[in-house]
Amino acid sequence: MNAPPLLPTTAVLALAWLPLWIQLRSDWAINPQYAYGFAVPPLALALLARRWPTRPAPAPGPGGRDLTWFLFGALVLLAPLRLIEEANPEWRLVLWAHAAGLAGFTLALFQHVGGAAWRRHLTFPVLFLLVAVPWPVWLEQTVIQNLMRGVASVTVELAGLVDLPALRHGNLIEISTGLVGVDEACSGVRSVQTTLMVALFLGELYGFSGARRTGLVAAGLLIALPANVGRTFFLVWVAARQGFDAMHRAHDGAGMVVISLVLPTLWGVALWLRRGATPAPTGNSAETPSTSARPRWLTVKSAALLLAVLALTEGGTEAWYRAHEQTIVANQRWAIAWPTTQSSFDEVEISDTARALLRCDTGRGARWLDAQAHQWQMYFLRWEPGKNSAQLAKGHTPDICLPGTGHRLRAEHSPLRLPVRGLELPFRHYEFEAGGRTLFVFYCLWEDRSPTAASGTEDGTSGSRLDAVRAGRRHLGQQVLELAVEGPATAAESVAALRGQLENLVARGARVH
Repeated sequence: MNAPPLLPTTAVLALAWLPLWIQLRSDWAINPQYAYGFAVPPLALALLARRWPTRPAPAPGPGGRDLTWFLFGALVLLAPLRLIEEANPEWRLVLWAHAAGLAGFTLALFQHVGGAAWRRHLTFPVLFLLVAVPWPVWLEQTVIQNLMRGVASVTVELAGLVDLPALRHGNLIEISTGLVGVDEACSGVRSVQTTLMVALFLGELYGFSGARRTGLVAAGLLIALPANVGRTFFLVWVAARQGFDAMHRAHDGAGMVVISLVLPTLWGVALWLRRGATPAPTGNSAETPSTSARPRWLTVKSAALLLAVLALTEGGTEAWYRAHEQTIVANQRWAIAWPTTQSSFDEVEISDTARALLRCDTGRGARWLDAQAHQWQMYFLRWEPGKNSAQLAKGHTPDICLPGTGHRLRAEHSPLRLPVRGLELPFRHYEFEAGGRTLFVFYCLWEDRSPTAASGTEDGTSGSRLDAVRAGRRHLGQQVLELAVEGPATAAESVAALRGQLENLVARGARVH
């Protein structure tokens, strides 16, 4: 029995996009800001299905073999991106290049099947897929920083109207009970991005003109931003009246309230714009597919050629890294036994913003006092194999991150290798100063498996990321233990205090959460 004529074409498209969706799935799962990405592929399919009945008559024209080879060449050009992605799954520049390349390939395939009119007619559903790709870091940070400053400023003004004393310090709001970080109360970028996606979807679903689509997007922003100001003000009010524990308890619920208000309101605006509107043309709906000109679906032979390129790309990528991993050695596994029995033990929350930045699979923080009344604070972060580049953790060391919180690096002491339970844990040793207080920080990065040969500098730059590709070095699992202690008078005393803590903290074998 012959396969349906569009089946080979559909198979090529589905398998071409699949590796990208697998890569993006980690961002959608780890970063709440992009959780809406899971909904984008099915919504794009729904938009494609909506446009499909009104597609113009096919006019593929001549040159079928030439265009098949063009599509073949396009997939070959995408192959190096998969090689780079395997070592750098979170490199957004490459993710955007991959997504844009696939969108171009898809539109070229539509033109091959039905001509330029098909390509134009089906462009929006294809480009809609791009909203699932995380924004470039520079754009995301610019938007987030501006939103945080704006939300903080407006919140302080609103607090003054209800006689709630508040001062803004950058992205922090000072109230009588302490400091509220707008990143804790959220800048609203998460709901803004979700609103943007929904506005684009509704504008296409209802066939709005370009002006009405623009108006719907603008309305979404005008709804989302005030709603998030209201959320931040509410959380600041709770922190001032009931304390920070109550604020943290209300945090997630307030976020759900914002989403549950913003999206139905946006839908209501879309329904209002729909009244009396003439749907924008999405194709020549009066023209039915011609019986003399038929779509040039990919033949089984052509589809097999393109699928072979996809298979060779994935197989070649895996073979490249496995060949280089023949020289790696497995390290002993260890985890943390948290000192929960100490009377002064207290959990330290890792914010959603920090988790999204770190992309760690698991993370936990705590603080406590030891027998000498030294104040300890510890973070233990774990990255499972394959979801991030091997150098991600190296870009978030204390000398990079702590100065942003007001700590001044006074010295970086000689690295340490401390024996504990049959292991030798490597630590970088820092000394910071903040507000006249001295803080000693120890940072240990432990790889699940390490190359026998020394690797180059891994600092997260484009050059180092490409060096990782050439060296066949992808992420094979790693974890970070970071301890900070306040109280020891000298660096030597801080090391002695650390030795005393490690014997009780480090556990061999399976992870202890």
